[in-house]
Amino acid sequence: MESARAAAPTATRIDQAGETPERLYAAQAAAELLGILRTTLYLAVRKLKLVPDAYTPGGHARFRRETLERFRDRLTLDSATGGDGSIARAVARVVAALSHFTTLQPVCEAIADAALMACPGFETCIVLDREHHCPSGYDLRLLTERGLPERIRLEYRFLRRRPGLDFITALVARSQTPFLCGDLLAPGADVPEGGLLTLSDAGYRSCAALPCVSDDATLGILMCLGRAPCDLSEPESVALGNLADVLTVALRRERREEATRRQSAAIGELMRWAQLPASDSGDQFSEVRRICRQGARARLVGEWGLDESNVPAPLADLLRAAANAAASQRAEWIDQDGPRIALAIPGQALGQAPARPAAVGAVWRRRDFGAGFDAGMELALLQVYAQACAAIASR
Repeated sequence: MESARAAAPTATRIDQAGETPERLYAAQAAAELLGILRTTLYLAVRKLKLVPDAYTPGGHARFRRETLERFRDRLTLDSATGGDGSIARAVARVVAALSHFTTLQPVCEAIADAALMACPGFETCIVLDREHHCPSGYDLRLLTERGLPERIRLEYRFLRRRPGLDFITALVARSQTPFLCGDLLAPGADVPEGGLLTLSDAGYRSCAALPCVSDDATLGILMCLGRAPCDLSEPESVALGNLADVLTVALRRERREEATRRQSAAIGELMRWAQLPASDSGDQFSEVRRICRQGARARLVGEWGLDESNVPAPLADLLRAAANAAASQRAEWIDQDGPRIALAIPGQALGQAPARPAAVGAVWRRRDFGAGFDAGMELALLQVYAQACAAIASR
């Protein structure tokens, strides 16, 4: 037991009177609660599959009931001393959940449960997705969690207000590489200051954070935390990587379905606009432009020859070329915010030629063409936008 005790420095020691703030189970009582032999319990502790919560002055392990119940849940997958079989079954359950459920939430819950089952050294799992507009990785949405203290949420929100303070999640989102740290407090551990302050203050010592990357974009993060130093075995690392891959697929599916719903709603609204009678109230071009932008991933939409809308020079040139050539045009360029792609549709493509050459177009970020991007739906939305603009111009 000495080696296991040395490997779990976060376990507290019981004072000479044996007084503790809550009931702690001795080895025999813990084994009876779990339904295993005491020798099996000792083996699980030596293999770091079960980490004691405290030690007596004489070096005897003590366990909280919550710790034992979490460990008992893992026994439904495999033996008390672990094994690759439990890991394989945990991942298989998540893959089955991905094919069985069409919504994101139950898949994320299955991933969190599987991560804790496959990696007994962790007791907290967090599944996050990243907001589309956030380049830094600070604006993350919590999809599901297991064992996350409210204190961490409050601390994260508070520390985010400090300029220049970096976090593990932000680092992983930017670098798109896993962050694996067996001991956050070890000398030489390269832990971002914000992450160290948040996690160590809450009593965490180990962390594994894996990005979900698709088409050069970080869609989300799978993060596991442990209160004792924990170096992942190779099967455990592979399991977390597989779970992150499943999460990536689920996030891609969710984003694609969300984009389809948004685009379909915008197409319906634009078609109603195209059928409205003439009206002098308000700027109708601005309104249909707003509707198109809400439904598309385009960062900018505009028209040429129909209105005096202000568009960037590259898009204005493309719109003019599409109108004069009576053919769709495409262009790519790089500005200060990264690569851009633009498409332009001439007025003649609408089935009724306008009184003068005209075209509509849109500009996307290059990376938005991945991660659930449906080019066909975006083009259909742009065509309906063009029809709405032509209808307004002809009134």
